Amino acid sequence: MGIRTTASSLVVLLFVFQGILSAHAQNGCQELAGHFLSVEGTVDVQRDQTGGWTSASSDQQLCKGDTVRVSSLSRAAVSLVNDAVLRLDENTTMRLLDITAEQKERSFLDLLRGAFHSFSRKPRLLSVNTPYLNGSIEGTEFVFRVKEGESIVTVFEGTVVASNEQGSIPVTHGESVAALAGQAPQARTLVRPRDAAQWSLYYPPLLAAGVDRDTLPALRKAVDGAGQGDVAGSLETLDEIPEDQHSAEFHTLRASLLLSVGQVDPAQKEIDQALARDAGSALAYAQRAVISLVQNDAEQALQDANRAVRLDSDSSAARIALSYVQQAKFNLAAAREALQSAVDADPQNALAWARLSELWLMLGDRRQAVAGAEKAVALEPELARPQITLGFAQLAQFNQGSARSAFEKAIELDSADPLSRLGLGLAKIGNGDFEQGRADIEAAVALGSNNALYRAYLGKAYFDERRYPLDSEQFSIAKELDPNDPTAYLYDGILKQTINRPVEAVEDFERSIELNDNRAVYRGRLLLDEDRAARGTSLARAYKDLGFYQLGINESAKSLELDPSNASAHRFLSDTYVGVPRHEIARISEQFQSQMMQDVNINPVQPSLSETNLNIVTLGGPSSAGFGEFTPLFGRNSSQFNVSGMAGNNDTYGGEAVVSGLHNQLSYSIGAFAYETDGWRENGELEQNVYDIFLQGAASPELNLQLEIQHRDSEEGDLALQFDPDDIVLDKMREID
Repeated sequence: MGIRTTASSLVVLLFVFQGILSAHAQNGCQELAGHFLSVEGTVDVQRDQTGGWTSASSDQQLCKGDTVRVSSLSRAAVSLVNDAVLRLDENTTMRLLDITAEQKERSFLDLLRGAFHSFSRKPRLLSVNTPYLNGSIEGTEFVFRVKEGESIVTVFEGTVVASNEQGSIPVTHGESVAALAGQAPQARTLVRPRDAAQWSLYYPPLLAAGVDRDTLPALRKAVDGAGQGDVAGSLETLDEIPEDQHSAEFHTLRASLLLSVGQVDPAQKEIDQALARDAGSALAYAQRAVISLVQNDAEQALQDANRAVRLDSDSSAARIALSYVQQAKFNLAAAREALQSAVDADPQNALAWARLSELWLMLGDRRQAVAGAEKAVALEPELARPQITLGFAQLAQFNQGSARSAFEKAIELDSADPLSRLGLGLAKIGNGDFEQGRADIEAAVALGSNNALYRAYLGKAYFDERRYPLDSEQFSIAKELDPNDPTAYLYDGILKQTINRPVEAVEDFERSIELNDNRAVYRGRLLLDEDRAARGTSLARAYKDLGFYQLGINESAKSLELDPSNASAHRFLSDTYVGVPRHEIARISEQFQSQMMQDVNINPVQPSLSETNLNIVTLGGPSSAGFGEFTPLFGRNSSQFNVSGMAGNNDTYGGEAVVSGLHNQLSYSIGAFAYETDGWRENGELEQNVYDIFLQGAASPELNLQLEIQHRDSEEGDLALQFDPDDIVLDKMREID
């Protein structure tokens, strides 16, 4: 009996264990290929080509051999284990044959139909099979598309060898190749190669702002679903409405939904139908204004937005559309007034409050921005846009934890919006998690590949990781995407200065200053002056590297005229005055003003720069400061240790060590400086010791508290130079404490 009981128990355990393994096989992977970053609409997964299709979800794992199917009016983004991110267009079917994380091994996938855009931070070996051509890839960014009877590959960065049985052809940066059924691949000329990924463009939402809750209950359900990222469900809801009830609002809402998944042409047709049914539809004109604006037709956008407001002055959607156009026209004050009118007319409109919060943030009012974002979230906690706005407002107040929670909630509600990924990346970096933060910024670039600002931020992340030339490549792409945005020029100049190319750095800084006012689309006049001052300080440092000290001082003076509170300009002047005779008091003054006006940061406070009459060697000794110390591209929670030293004849030694750190709203710097020498004559001994403790905390966006404790003790012989060099007091020794 005992043996039978034991055997029965073993059988039961085997069945249980088999069930566990089966469940694990269904939910997990023996060989992980990647995971979904975002899912829009209807996206399905088939495992191993044998099972049925199951609905995909954001963050779901993908295994070796899985097939991904993206239906009509849908999109998806997939992050692979080889660090590539694939953005899948509608009507796409792709099979992950063999994806490896090993850098030197090749990955394989099949594109059966549709299109995908691939982005990777480093070149990867990848083979893509399509019905009419195969691609052997050693690149970082490209697009494959399979249409009826034709396959097309377009390369943005890197190299692809496109081949089939009829021939092969290499494809490089900015080139495109197509192959028809039974024909060899042929090169195609593209005026704007990145138009191949136009289906991934982002259009600002008007949806939640344009529907009356009382008079259009049938449409409201679709609006609510779209606000939560369920575009497919919203379109299905609209399709259930009888044709005789297809009003102008119906067609405009369909247009908004189509735009959210990159379907511009069908959206335009829906707007035309809306205006055909009601030539006075303010919502239709508002939506058309947004389309014109994204397609860089600002004049047509302004006409449509103004007409929308004239047709319905109480329409929040019309006011929001007008605010976007006025922002594009560099009139942020007017955009804010339009949004203020929108929330006055409809104080329960969450999207209008979120948009108003964005404008307050652009104008530098962080307190109002947080209040507006919190109001929007309270009104519509399940709407993604208010969460994004709240996240950036919290970032501006150094609240990385709250910002991260808001961005994660926004991604949960709408995983396709690249702005939430960018914000999450910045929040993680600010909290000290740089690698994961950079990965989120890469995801933002994959979701919004045509956005120059995302590219510039990714370049900044690579720069902070010292990953040249990846940072330079992203800055170049950003310049190509938007040659009128100064951001990439500024940071490319900083990069070139750090790799000893100061002349090119000066050219980039000057170009950045020239283009500075183009940022008026995002920044108020006061903040633009601050930006101009910061760019001028960078240019001044480049001049100093080239030996043009006076030009550097002049440029810093210009910066301080524009923005007297610019801490970087004051700090640069302080550095410039090191070694200049009779400028020690001016140097200390500039150093003090810099500390008083700075935000919390990780920059060290060097004890040797805070004292006068040290009588030490300058311009090459321990008081020298590097450029990178004063231009952290990402302020993040971390600590750093800086040490420098010198030695010379006459038993001359010097050294300085500083520990500094940043944690949310608190920064600190603790340093010590020591210097001693026997001097060049009898009783010329000198010994200096300086200690400094500096603490700073941000009590509010407008108030910072600082505490600094300094101590110095000195010992020196007879250092005075008399008319007679031999007139020395041999027993003189002066002590300062």
